[in-house]
Amino acid sequence: MKYEFKFYTRDLYEGLLNLARNSYQWEIPLVGISRIEFAESMNKMFCDSATAWEKTVGCYFEHGKLVACVWNEACYDGTCFFMFDSKERAQEEVLLVDMIKFAKTYGAGYKENGRTRYVNLFIPEWNQVLQEVSEAHGMKKGGWTENLTMFPFEESSYEVCLPEGYAIIDGEVTPDLYLANIHRHAFGYGEGNRATEHGQEAFAAMRRMGYYDPKLELCVLDQEKRPVAMANIWYDTDMPYCELEPLAVCWWERRKGLATALLHEAANRVLERYPNCQGMKGGDQIFYQQIGYETKATATAWYWEAEIFPSWEEDSKNKNYAKEVE
Repeated sequence: MKYEFKFYTRDLYEGLLNLARNSYQWEIPLVGISRIEFAESMNKMFCDSATAWEKTVGCYFEHGKLVACVWNEACYDGTCFFMFDSKERAQEEVLLVDMIKFAKTYGAGYKENGRTRYVNLFIPEWNQVLQEVSEAHGMKKGGWTENLTMFPFEESSYEVCLPEGYAIIDGEVTPDLYLANIHRHAFGYGEGNRATEHGQEAFAAMRRMGYYDPKLELCVLDQEKRPVAMANIWYDTDMPYCELEPLAVCWWERRKGLATALLHEAANRVLERYPNCQGMKGGDQIFYQQIGYETKATATAWYWEAEIFPSWEEDSKNKNYAKEVE
């Protein structure tokens, strides 16, 4: 193989961002700037996985430049994404074969039984070559899909409607605690969940990311000035659109239009500062479609698993695990 391989090290973080930033020119990327920044800060804190990427992310270099990567969200859950510096490189079969092998080995997740290794590799619809190579190397197309949705900016400003007595503040005044509490109640985690005790630290870490902008982090306060909803927007002028991550509304405040109000306020703030921004990338729930988001691309998880027996067990003696990962 013509590429030099290295495990991820912290000094390659900017290289990851460069791969993501470059990919906006030829696709709606599965791994955008927001996903990297969110995983580096929030996910690593929530999952207690500060060194996950050093163990599970594989990097490929050409002439000393990072050109491809087997990436994950730092959760040790077997979910993988392939990143490339060009559409052409994303279809180089020799490179793809080695990336698949790395995903099956160092990037694989472990099921609770301690034996089953597994991978969910998300592949965009357009990359037929990667789909064919994955199938040839034992992966099967699954039913788990990820729709990439976009709210197109078709107006110069959007109406922001809040219930009487509610107000929006931004990251210049919102405490970390407010964001952590909203997120906890929106996504339903409590006792025994690391995110419950470390939510404030996680949002503090997110706020230290290079692409974080306090004016684009919004929080809704109710009549008693308690936090009940939040949204954060990521943007770089090299991106054709901005990205939403995360959006959260406390469960008792749903169906009041708070999320729509946040997204409209975010759109107004982005357009005021960056009038060339074309839209806002969002999530894959029905809510987004109801307020005008459109599906622009789809990716499907290709699945692989293998049962690995301990070397001292009888069932292991006739296993050729090298064949399993080829």
